[in-house]
Amino acid sequence: MPEYRLELAVAGRDLPEQAELIAYAEAQGLTGVWVSEVNGADAITQAASAVSVSSKMRVGTAIIPTQTRDPLLTAMTAHSLSELSGGRFILGVGTSTSVIVEDWHGRSWGKPLAGTREFVSLVRQLMAGDRVTAEGPFPMKRASLARRGQRSVPIYLGALNDGMLRLAEQIADGVILNFISPRQVQKAVELIRSVRKEAALDGPFEVAVFFRATVTDDVALALPRYQQELLTYLMSPVYQKFFAADDWGPLCESTAQLWKAGEREAALAGIPAEFIQQRVLVGTAPHIKQQIESYAEAGMDTAFVLPVPPAGADYFPGSKAILDALAK
Repeated sequence: MPEYRLELAVAGRDLPEQAELIAYAEAQGLTGVWVSEVNGADAITQAASAVSVSSKMRVGTAIIPTQTRDPLLTAMTAHSLSELSGGRFILGVGTSTSVIVEDWHGRSWGKPLAGTREFVSLVRQLMAGDRVTAEGPFPMKRASLARRGQRSVPIYLGALNDGMLRLAEQIADGVILNFISPRQVQKAVELIRSVRKEAALDGPFEVAVFFRATVTDDVALALPRYQQELLTYLMSPVYQKFFAADDWGPLCESTAQLWKAGEREAALAGIPAEFIQQRVLVGTAPHIKQQIESYAEAGMDTAFVLPVPPAGADYFPGSKAILDALAK
């Protein structure tokens, strides 16, 4: 049985409550905390809070969209959080979704693969102390940080398709996978190993999976919450391609057709339990542990677990109960 580590992922909800949960997780022996960014609390404030209430846990972003912050600002942020944390910070970036980037932020979606390569290259140059001039998707003239950081900051990429997985192996220190089945994890790891072999790479590279987890004896009660969340992903072209590669193309098509026809309740109800249970951790604690082990056997190194209390449960006590159940 492969070794893996269990780390906490936290949603940007009530920040004082979130800080208390992070401190509790560290006391329970969890070794890291990862913050996301959609339209709640921003990832930087969450990361700074996590650094301030923990002493040993590594703190990472999973993820910051590359299209919503420029490379100089990102380098400044990564340098600051690394310094504040004593080298515990990991910068996780990715391309998010077209809805978030174009509709919410009014930014160009661009060319995700080329844009990500350029973004990471510029951030690394800036953090290395270089004065940078660039054209292309992130133009800048003679930009630089006031001083070079004392430590290098690991960079992880959020990846879905083969192109981004290959890029992650080439330019990053790890990859973050989301809403993925064990079968897809195995395929991703096989591809990563192939790329490493071809390029004669032997340095450390981490494969992490971002999970939502609900510990419950009644799975049916938890499914509507996940149907609601996964609906937005099933409507995203990037994720449609991703899910179709795992034989869920017909579900993507039917969901989109129902939604466009105004049959929104039917679109939600049509998302089957099987699809959800292949991508989230839901059920009794022993069942969820078996799920996590199946991902580890497929090649996962680290599980980022976002506690999702059952419907009607208070967020903080419910999240603590999930950590208690899984950290033992």
